[in-house]
Amino acid sequence: MGSEALVHVFLVSFPGQGHVNPLLRLGKRLAAKGLLVTFSTPESIGKQMRKASNITDEPAPVGEGFIRFEFFEDGWDEDEPRRQDLDQYLPQLELIGKDVIPKMIRKNAEMGRPVSCLINNPFIPWVSDVAESLGLPSAMLWVQSCACFCAYYHYYHGLVPFPSEAEPFIDIQLPCMPLLKYDETPSFLYPTTPYPFLRRAILGQYRNLDKPFCILMDTFQELEQDVIEFMSKICPIKTAVEMKQNALKWKAAAEAAFSEGGSSDRNIQAFVDEVRARSVAITGKSTANGVALDLPEKSAEINGKVDLVETKTNGKVELVEA
Repeated sequence: MGSEALVHVFLVSFPGQGHVNPLLRLGKRLAAKGLLVTFSTPESIGKQMRKASNITDEPAPVGEGFIRFEFFEDGWDEDEPRRQDLDQYLPQLELIGKDVIPKMIRKNAEMGRPVSCLINNPFIPWVSDVAESLGLPSAMLWVQSCACFCAYYHYYHGLVPFPSEAEPFIDIQLPCMPLLKYDETPSFLYPTTPYPFLRRAILGQYRNLDKPFCILMDTFQELEQDVIEFMSKICPIKTAVEMKQNALKWKAAAEAAFSEGGSSDRNIQAFVDEVRARSVAITGKSTANGVALDLPEKSAEINGKVDLVETKTNGKVELVEA
């Protein structure tokens, strides 16, 4: 066993596969850069993850850092029908989360691994409130394109006209984007969407958009350069997460961006450097935020690394060691 000083980042995910998987990928990339990452989400998802990969509370080595998992109960039974209604479930999750997450943060500090930054994904913007109450910086992972982010931002603030019940077929002109037809905007913004609760859930993030010091964006910087540059003047955006590599003509560009020294790698490294700098600032105010941990030696890794990989089986999140 060895002792290493690591800056600790705490990730909180909404319990949905489309949220868990991107945040988990981010967590692995941050850990690979030399951070201790704790991934947290309600126990309803944690149970699936434990069954899939036999994960434990012990940190697992990833690159130069470690990742660990810590789950919490959301106060409802797994078969509670109200879980299917986000208008009911989100307030419940916020009520429990605002009580439980601070306790988890304090417990980690007592155990010698104080948290330096919280990161959440959409649907749970209250995580930045928790961070603020604890005097910690926070960031948010946006799991759609910057074009979608821009559309939701302008809709929330009423900056440009969008289709409405009175005018359902109007065109939309967003900055740095071509003129959009009424059915080319995010479908949740259309007045007759069958999922208005999802629109409300997504827009909830924009009420707290002034609190995160960074918006990490799940997009391909080279495909959205103009709109990214425009929105970066409004919000501190870093396109640092996942490169979309499905289209063959973009494969080489995606690989270059994702490789060491590419745009994605540079942005991840810039974010890690910022978290470390903020950790030093916090250290000056209280106790040291460099974390002295008794962690497994790197020599114990399989093939030099432990890689947590998410897969999709029967709609469930699975993690496997490779």
